[in-house]
Amino acid sequence: MDFYDKYIRTVVDYPIKGIKFRDITPLLANGDAFHQVIMDLNRELPSYEKWDKIIAAESRGFIFAAPLASYNNKGLVLARKAGKLPLVGYRETYKLEYGEATIEIPQDAIQKGDRVIIMDDLIATGGSAKAMVDLVRQAGGIPIMGLFLIELRSLQGYKKLGIPVVSIVNYGLHAGDILQIEDAKESMVKFVKKIDEEEIEISYKDGSTAVINKNKIISVIQVEKNGRLTYIKYRD
Repeated sequence: MDFYDKYIRTVVDYPIKGIKFRDITPLLANGDAFHQVIMDLNRELPSYEKWDKIIAAESRGFIFAAPLASYNNKGLVLARKAGKLPLVGYRETYKLEYGEATIEIPQDAIQKGDRVIIMDDLIATGGSAKAMVDLVRQAGGIPIMGLFLIELRSLQGYKKLGIPVVSIVNYGLHAGDILQIEDAKESMVKFVKKIDEEEIEISYKDGSTAVINKNKIISVIQVEKNGRLTYIKYRD
């Protein structure tokens, strides 16, 4: 079994029916697993001299950003919920599915020209991550990348950020994803849409479509600007 499949638990129909909740508590409870994820995240960071601080979202972002900042002798900026800081430097409000939320950063936490990593445990719609990008810019800093343990690909939150985004574990698909599949007339196809929990619609180069079972997916293929193909493990 894959390391992350073993330690990230999927809870179906939580917090509401139809949702698959990705529970990281088993990963955090195992010392070896927690150490491994910090090392995996650390490998994705830029060279030491290319960045200065990490900004992390309350509260699970703190869990991963704090050891990364300490390990690299870098500063940690806490993006806290409204009303938690005695001296607020900047605040940003963003939309939730129902309503709004506000996050704030401490006064003087980010200096002009600071190169900052945006960090959270998970990126979904990208609202809180985009708010952190905006906070960094308000303070005169430079957001240089987003780093997340988990990404829910179907929600395409990375598009809101306008900076490079790296995620260690990816779940789901979004329209237009290139898939490598088995037992089909072409090995590389485009994902069109989800049919149900077992099947998806795909399209071939000639424009024709077909419905296949998800178990036919080998991997998701990310096409870089230079044409290089990067393979991402498919997780449902």
